[in-house]
Amino acid sequence: MSDSPYLEIVELADGDVILQSADDNQGEPLVRIRFAPEIVEHLRGASFDIAREMIDKAIQDNRLWGEEDEDGPSEDAVIH
Repeated sequence: MSDSPYLEIVELADGDVILQSADDNQGEPLVRIRFAPEIVEHLRGASFDIAREMIDKAIQDNRLWGEEDEDGPSEDAVIH
């Protein structure tokens, strides 16, 4: 990964949404979100917005670049 502090969220032609360094769009993405084809129909074009919210939430919760708790990572969380 480059030293750039800027990140961008991009929707690819195949529908995947990725998080990447803003100045390194040829490298491997930092995060990739892929929705199953059957759910894309139900999202009615909102898949990019939903993926963006997922990434934003992970960053806010310090799950992408934050420090882990001293006791180790927390249990997996499921939101319904």
